[in-house]
Amino acid sequence: MTDKKKPDLYIIEGDSPPPKAKATAKKRRLTAKQERFVAEVIKGSTQADAYRTAYEAKGMKPSAIYTEASLLMGHPEIARRLQANRDSIERSAVSSALSRRRWIVERLEALAQDPDTSDAVVCRSLELLGKDSQVRLFTSVIETSSSNESPQQVKAELERKLTSLLGGSG
Repeated sequence: MTDKKKPDLYIIEGDSPPPKAKATAKKRRLTAKQERFVAEVIKGSTQADAYRTAYEAKGMKPSAIYTEASLLMGHPEIARRLQANRDSIERSAVSSALSRRRWIVERLEALAQDPDTSDAVVCRSLELLGKDSQVRLFTSVIETSSSNESPQQVKAELERKLTSLLGGSG
């Protein structure tokens, strides 16, 4: 009897393949003390103060508290939650700034279009709208160029130009 490999039955019978082991672990849960630590850090407490609030640390040396707090900050789920909180704050700030910008632009447009607005206010509104980062109507463009000249050559050229500007008096 030869030892032949059996064909995969699910392919022949049309069944689905056997389930594979999950490559990812379950979402890590934090203990109540770890949750409290995260909440305190988010509120703005120092890591050490957050540790003291979340854990029984009365008999601990300050150096031990700092070490334990630092270890907690390195915990993957705690780090992920704190980063998510920072990201949320950043998104909120960007959203708030965009909302404020939109409101200002809308007010300037309304002032510029209002027939009861004085000419000076209309002119200033249009000027500010023209300076908007998306319009950039009144933005100066400064061109720079690099040369392969030596410092001595640049100095000589500057002296020549200054002499010609000052009319050759020196």
